[in-house]
Amino acid sequence: MQNQSTPARLSCLRGLILDLDGVLADTEDIHRQAYNLAFREAGISLEWSYDDYRSRLIQSAGSKLQGVTVPDGIKDRTAFLDHLYERKRQHYLELIRSPELKPRPGIVRLVDEALECGVALASASTCAREGAMAILHHCLGAERVRRFITIRAGDDAPRRKPAPDIYLLALEDLALPPENCIAIEDSLHGLEAAHTAGLWTLVTPSQYTEGDDFSAADQIAADLDQGNISIVSLDRDLLRTRIRNDTGLK
Repeated sequence: MQNQSTPARLSCLRGLILDLDGVLADTEDIHRQAYNLAFREAGISLEWSYDDYRSRLIQSAGSKLQGVTVPDGIKDRTAFLDHLYERKRQHYLELIRSPELKPRPGIVRLVDEALECGVALASASTCAREGAMAILHHCLGAERVRRFITIRAGDDAPRRKPAPDIYLLALEDLALPPENCIAIEDSLHGLEAAHTAGLWTLVTPSQYTEGDDFSAADQIAADLDQGNISIVSLDRDLLRTRIRNDTGLK
């Protein structure tokens, strides 16, 4: 993990805030698989396809099940759906630990560069804390995760993305102004949340968000290995944006 070369001196970047699902790894389809396992287990004749699940990504976790038809004889629909979601959660946690799940290209390298350059690390995800910790440890390993200043999950924020709450909490924990931080996101809701919090935002579209209109992002890359994205290049881009904003130049 350690680089023997002298760490680069940065001009502007002090904090890096990561979304998790879709940023660390392409995990959204694992959610879909977990729902389908729970449906099958409960005797529900339903299997969500890629398109089915993509249309539900704009909904919150629990409400994804509101249109599901429960089996005949179920007297308490709410309790049944709560149990169904709990089983989905358990299946997801099992699937997320599969050795077949790999980090997205460049994310581990970028985290290592941030640590070497003294950039404070944080995560800001709307997934539940247990899932957030599972993704972080699987993709980055315990040593890197221990060096995060803060890990904010959906349990912490009163409102989910696109509200900025989760990012505002992360910024408060970092004790840094937004103009010295960068967020990495993969979704339109995440982009809106980060921008509303005042953050310069890099978007790396994931399997379920490819083709969405991310023109409002400060930078877009298919993955973090594309275009030689590094902590140094992000620091340079953030500084240029600050200078442009301060001088009113376009």
